[in-house]
Amino acid sequence: MTKKKNENEKNKRSLIARIAALLLCVIMAGTMLVPLTGTVFGVFAEQTEEELRAAYKKKLEAAKKQKAEFEKKKEEQEALIAEFTEEKENIEAYITELDLQMNDISLKIFDLKNEIKDTEAELDKTRKELDEAQARERKQYENMKRRIAYMYENGEVSYFDVLLNSADIADFLNRVEYVQSVVEYDNRLLERYKSAKEDVIAHQELVEASLEELRAMKKNAELEQETMEVLIALKSAEIDKLTEKLGLADEYLFNYMQEISNQEMEIEDIIEAEEKRIEEVERKRKEEEERLRKEAEERARREAEEKARLEAEERERLEAEQAKREQQNMDIKTPASTKGYDADAINNVVLSDETNPDRMAWPVPGEYRTFSRFGPRKAPTAGASTYHKGWDIGGEFGAPMVSVLAGTVIDVSYNSSAGNYVKVEHECGLVSVYCHCSRTLVEVGQYVKQNEKLALIGSTGVSTGAHLHFAIQTNGTYIDPAPYISKYVD
Repeated sequence: MTKKKNENEKNKRSLIARIAALLLCVIMAGTMLVPLTGTVFGVFAEQTEEELRAAYKKKLEAAKKQKAEFEKKKEEQEALIAEFTEEKENIEAYITELDLQMNDISLKIFDLKNEIKDTEAELDKTRKELDEAQARERKQYENMKRRIAYMYENGEVSYFDVLLNSADIADFLNRVEYVQSVVEYDNRLLERYKSAKEDVIAHQELVEASLEELRAMKKNAELEQETMEVLIALKSAEIDKLTEKLGLADEYLFNYMQEISNQEMEIEDIIEAEEKRIEEVERKRKEEEERLRKEAEERARREAEEKARLEAEERERLEAEQAKREQQNMDIKTPASTKGYDADAINNVVLSDETNPDRMAWPVPGEYRTFSRFGPRKAPTAGASTYHKGWDIGGEFGAPMVSVLAGTVIDVSYNSSAGNYVKVEHECGLVSVYCHCSRTLVEVGQYVKQNEKLALIGSTGVSTGAHLHFAIQTNGTYIDPAPYISKYVD
């Protein structure tokens, strides 16, 4: 039973091994045959290409549709912002009009207060005049009463007594006329005082009525002023709400514009990826054609195989000799690679106002080691780029780095990747960049000459050791510095 079981297990393992080998052969055959065109597998390859093109078209249309939707939302948001802005401007104009009306009302209240003050003063004056008129009337009345009382106390004077006491008829008539004149004068004076008093009373009533009217007008104006203040407060609150809405609308608009930009970049990426895919397919097709052509010519080349082998060996020998000569030349040009940093080199540089990029200086005097140049690379440490945008030049910590051309310092700062860095703008349109500095020696706006010290070499930012990352920009884009500085090391 155990022996049979072991045989079954052995057969089972053998079957699994054969199946795995068969699958491996199929995978290898598929890998070799799927790229072929014009073979029995051509139909399969053509169908795959159609599927890829259909997927590309579908993805591109989806991205364009998404972009169109964001553009529509952007236009709607712009229309909403325009509507809010117009409404806000209308309210502000209305508030301005209310403010002018408020000013008119304030001036009106001011004038009414002055009129009330003047009218109250006039009323006080009239009241004093009335008191004086009443006093004159009372005094006249008291004088009349005293004269009448005197006449009664001394007895009634008859015309007979006046006649007996008169010297003659003329004297009698004069005495009678005098008595009547006194009585008539008292009566006229009393009537005149009464009339004057009544005139003063009438004037007082008129002034009081005018005062009441002015007070009523002032009260109405103050009520109107309060109403205007409430209206202005309400409209100001509306402006605050509109301002808040405008801020929110601007934020939405910015987001839509950002999304549109993202979609445009995605569309460009999709198109670029498809172009690269087509280029890759074309490249593979040509490679396959070339391979087939070489296979067809293989029989004819076999006779020349030995000769080609010998020629290849000769080329390798020549290349080795050339590499050896280049190394010897590099050793001559770069003594720092074996001798270390030449501290006296900085003392031998000449400061100048040179701006010609063809005469660009070497940025680290006395140090010519280069570790990583411009282009694709394997990241030397976490956080470093896989596409190097400059040259890494060796150097001891604290060694000086200099400006390659005369120019103006436009930036002295720090970021997490470049560490301490300096940027210098040059008259030729180039901007030179110096990164990973341990210390910067210049400031923004400073003019520097060619070979003037900018900073000291360090290892700040994303760096594996003390060195200078030197880069060149034009119109904000990094370019290979090789055309300008390779002459010092190649």
